[in-house]
Amino acid sequence: MKNGFTLIELLVSMAVGLIALGMIIFMMDQFTILGPQALNEVNLAQRSLVINQRIQAQLIKMGPSISSINVDPKGKWISYQVQVPFGMNGIYYSPYTQIATMTMQGSSIVLKVANQITPTKIQTVEIASDVASLVFYQPQNGSVKYKFVLSKGKTKFDYTSAVTSINLR
Repeated sequence: MKNGFTLIELLVSMAVGLIALGMIIFMMDQFTILGPQALNEVNLAQRSLVINQRIQAQLIKMGPSISSINVDPKGKWISYQVQVPFGMNGIYYSPYTQIATMTMQGSSIVLKVANQITPTKIQTVEIASDVASLVFYQPQNGSVKYKFVLSKGKTKFDYTSAVTSINLR
């Protein structure tokens, strides 16, 4: 009896080895293709949470002072009026009125603010940049829902907010 492998055994083991090597190369190729795309999705998801917090902060912080809110029927903007009473020691003067509009300007979400003292002086604050689209909804009076889309390369990320309750006076 001879020790060693036959030619057929060597050919079969080489074929199995080549198939395994081919599978490893295929998986590495897929990893290099899908890895950056997955990273883009994670980055867009993190950015969407930050943008959501910024939008909600603008809508919620003025909650008790908002006297009216309007949402464009096509969802392109939301406008609200804020009335903050001035006063000391129980004596209140005429309220300070501010009108704010949140909308898309190019690829940025911006907040435009004007007040009754200087109505022609409009302050513009950028809330987020590189946004593909933004749509507002008003499911019921005193609440707002919005959806925005972020995109980076071929990767898109849609974010739909939970209903933000705004307490109108």
